[in-house]
Amino acid sequence: MNYYLAEQIAKDRLAEARAMATQARLMGSTRPKPDPLRVALGLALIRVGRSLAGQAVKSATGPRRATV
Repeated sequence: MNYYLAEQIAKDRLAEARAMATQARLMGSTRPKPDPLRVALGLALIRVGRSLAGQAVKSATGPRRATV
């Protein structure tokens, strides 16, 4: 490999690293967007369903006796 090619590869990598650093800085400066309404509503429904199912399961469990 000659010096000119090595220099060009180094310049390309350095330019790419600088671009990635700039992009990362821009991404870090933005505030995260809140979840859309449909996501928040879906998660809330899942929580309600799990709590209702948990109460139903807890009330249904009791001492069981095997009848032979």
